[in-house]
Amino acid sequence: MMLASVALAKSSGPATKAVKVTIKGIGGGSAPGGDVGADGQCINTGDPWLDNYTCSGPGNCSCSVLGSPKVSGGNLKTVTNVFVTDDEGINPATEGAIGGGPAPECHPFLGIFTVTETGSDLVTANFFGVSCKHVIGITKNNPSGTDDKDLMSGGWGVSGTPAPTKATSGWGTFTGTVDKATNAVSLSLSGWITQ
Repeated sequence: MMLASVALAKSSGPATKAVKVTIKGIGGGSAPGGDVGADGQCINTGDPWLDNYTCSGPGNCSCSVLGSPKVSGGNLKTVTNVFVTDDEGINPATEGAIGGGPAPECHPFLGIFTVTETGSDLVTANFFGVSCKHVIGITKNNPSGTDDKDLMSGGWGVSGTPAPTKATSGWGTFTGTVDKATNAVSLSLSGWITQ
């Protein structure tokens, strides 16, 4: 009898499930002027996670929006309000290029996006990561190579501001790319959602 009551209690609580989501769009779009701070960072997005970021120095940051965003996976319908602050004033590779080789370049970024679930429930997610340039074609005649894309990795979590329209928590990791020729962006997120 006691085991049956424990089983009933578990089934009436929130459900946690693994999720995999892909977001694609065109990067490099500038945010409207009223949404860019004095040092170039995103402001006025409605989420203090992004709005309160202090850039590493004047002019080191840039704020961009993802154009034509699309989402797939996780029973999601749409993705909107994809804002990203890049801070190029922070580079963990502090040793410069050697002998004409590729210049090391990585920098942090943070952002937000809002997704609509199968119904009309809205969830905003925060994300933080690092972007590093990917270099190909390093040869004797081209020792610095060619920077063809940026590789991204980091973590994400459900934002409390604005609060989800349905009680939701979640977190996980992501990887992604930005193609230098086309500005095509692809983010693959995985993790857990509890509702």
